[in-house]
Amino acid sequence: MTRADLDTFYYYQPAVQRLGVVDVKVPARLKVGYIMGAGDEIPTVLRQVGLDVAVIPARRCRPRTSASTGRSCSGFAPMIRRRMLRRIIRSCSISFRPGHLGRQYEADVGNFNGGQFTPYPATLGRGRVSVEEAPVEMLAPEDSVFHFPNQITQRDSKAGAGAGAVLHGQMDGKFTPLLASHDAGEDSLKGGLLRAQYGKGTYIYTGYAFFRQLPAGVPGAVRLYVNC
Repeated sequence: MTRADLDTFYYYQPAVQRLGVVDVKVPARLKVGYIMGAGDEIPTVLRQVGLDVAVIPARRCRPRTSASTGRSCSGFAPMIRRRMLRRIIRSCSISFRPGHLGRQYEADVGNFNGGQFTPYPATLGRGRVSVEEAPVEMLAPEDSVFHFPNQITQRDSKAGAGAGAVLHGQMDGKFTPLLASHDAGEDSLKGGLLRAQYGKGTYIYTGYAFFRQLPAGVPGAVRLYVNC
């Protein structure tokens, strides 16, 4: 519908395309299964750096065989959406074959703490790192996560764009904290990146906002994410 008393006005702005160049190595023949969250752009970034990424519909992660076979969701390293995590922890092949199961960023403290979303006991605290320039300490610099396939140095370990980390409050001794960070004047929080051996595989939890950092092209975040 048009109105005779209103003229047409055109608004022009420069056409700009922002590009990011990241020096990142990717493991050969790595296949990643990814269960997306709302507005999630991480699979696009992972494909751009050369990873073989399959976006998995949540319905595919229902157990298709008994847990003793370890065949459900086999061949993938899923990044998990909240409501599917308990089911996948109990049924996926990580318990029976080498593999990696990753869990990203949780803001709902009550839901997380009541949901048993980790293979070992852990609770989520309300500590946050909100300053993008907050320093990040590497707690175990000799750990392989900082060396393969990319060498991660202190130069890389910045919280980066949209730090927004929600970190674990308490955790079982089977978890190994790998990174710590804090805002100025606050205590160090050690739950930004956690790893635990689970069966023959590995469970990883990250509280850092990789869903903001990777689309923003933060180099250290991209390299670390690939290493995880």
